[in-house]
Amino acid sequence: MTDRGPDLGPDLGPGGGTGLTGRWLGRRAFAEVLDEQLALREAVLAKTADPAVLIVEHPPTLTLGRRARRQDILWTDEQLAAFGVAICETPRGGQVTLHAPGQLVAYPVVPIGIQIRKHVTHLAGAAIELLAELGVGGAELRTDPLGVWTPAGKIASIGVHVRGGITVQGIAINLDVDPRLFFALVSCGMAGQPMVNARALGARPIEMAAAARRYAEAFARRRGVGLRWCTHAGGTGGPW
Repeated sequence: MTDRGPDLGPDLGPGGGTGLTGRWLGRRAFAEVLDEQLALREAVLAKTADPAVLIVEHPPTLTLGRRARRQDILWTDEQLAAFGVAICETPRGGQVTLHAPGQLVAYPVVPIGIQIRKHVTHLAGAAIELLAELGVGGAELRTDPLGVWTPAGKIASIGVHVRGGITVQGIAINLDVDPRLFFALVSCGMAGQPMVNARALGARPIEMAAAARRYAEAFARRRGVGLRWCTHAGGTGGPW
């Protein structure tokens, strides 16, 4: 693995530039981080904070997009409780998505205007770059159904919500998720479509915090901006 290199940009004050702040949050509850994204979006809209990409690992959670159907949750309440799986609603589009330990989740809170397709391309491109660095080749963005796919199956889910030209939510990349959790749902409404882990495809192990920084750097490059990296880990998030 190559050296991560220096930060890609200066330390910019709130609302003071076009750079991107990257924050590693460690393992945090989905609802808590969603509230943080929504508050940050208001601050970015008010120009009291710079755009940021929040990167996190969640406890087991099924998130319900605006088109989610209860029948796409396949486990009983007892099975969900046995694995400690929470259920949360989210403003993004799409259906039911899994979050869990071993999954790197990136939430850019950035201005995109109406360029949703370009933003999705940036989200996916940074994930494909990270996966290639870890030894997983052949990943590609597909738009129907949306996500990052390998020949073996879907490896990353994408869903965003835009208000005032500022996006929240983002991309969830399966690095080493407990594969039993994939059977808890019909992921994104795709019955019979396999979900896969990078580790099962031969990826090299990496600390989650290091993977978070790698992703943030790749995403910032695609936006053509500098990166100010911060670590505010409030929980676990070790190697896999």
